[in-house]
Amino acid sequence: MAQTQPAKPWLRDFLAQVALSTGVGYVAAAYTVSRWLTRPSTGRPQETPDQLGMPWDRLECRTADGLRLHGWVVQPPRPRATVAIFHGIRRNRSSVLGRMAFLASEGYRCVAFDHRAHGESGGRKSSFGYHEGRDVAAVLHLVQDRWPHQPQVALGISMGAAAVCYAAEHARNCAAIVLESCYYDIASAFENRLQNGYPPWYQRLSRGVIWVTERRLGLRLGQLSPAEHVARLAPAPVLLMTGTEDRHATPHETHKLYERCCDPKDVWLVPGATHRDVFEIGGRAYQRRVLDFLADRVAA
Repeated sequence: MAQTQPAKPWLRDFLAQVALSTGVGYVAAAYTVSRWLTRPSTGRPQETPDQLGMPWDRLECRTADGLRLHGWVVQPPRPRATVAIFHGIRRNRSSVLGRMAFLASEGYRCVAFDHRAHGESGGRKSSFGYHEGRDVAAVLHLVQDRWPHQPQVALGISMGAAAVCYAAEHARNCAAIVLESCYYDIASAFENRLQNGYPPWYQRLSRGVIWVTERRLGLRLGQLSPAEHVARLAPAPVLLMTGTEDRHATPHETHKLYERCCDPKDVWLVPGATHRDVFEIGGRAYQRRVLDFLADRVAA
């Protein structure tokens, strides 16, 4: 029996554009993209701190809305402070193992949790950092309860960085905050993503995806804007970083975020880095930049 041949790319695009030409087709396509963008990314992390020779323990906490979060703690012999690290979308706590390793080697206790709808944590939808702000609050409360007499630091990556901004009421008590590859607002983030790596007709969905996603997540567009929250991180010092080649959280948008931050603040564009490899491309320069920033704010 002859097998059905998959549709050619031009045919898929043609059929999609036909569907988009009707109101029902447009809404259905926008809803499908919205569900795809907010889908869960669950599963047990494939790597643990063991692979990098780090002793560790499991941690659990609950968010204000009742979700159970799963995480790790890595402790050096005499910790000088605790760094809570918040991963990006479609990742889990294993994605920050490299950061944990270099920070622990410099005397920082490191805590990393899976965000809601990621890794082993509960939840069914990702919200681009907004509801994940409750995850940040829960983790920072855990850190404060466990180690009340030591400074705490928040380091957020992409969605995790946005979540730190949305949890500004809690994060502002940190000794220092590092925000990597943070989007400016969700409209810009959607537009950047739809313009990079998607067929041209996807760009027509931008407004529809935002409209559908607002209703699915129970949010308004204006709420999905780290730029509207980043100033409330004060008085905590903030270091902003993004790659010079980042097409999702662009250097221009990072400078706009920097302008909205209160002093003390700093910004660094990592030469050659994209959205997902600021740490890897930055290498020793990344480590030195972060360590110098923390050393000025955390007592040895």
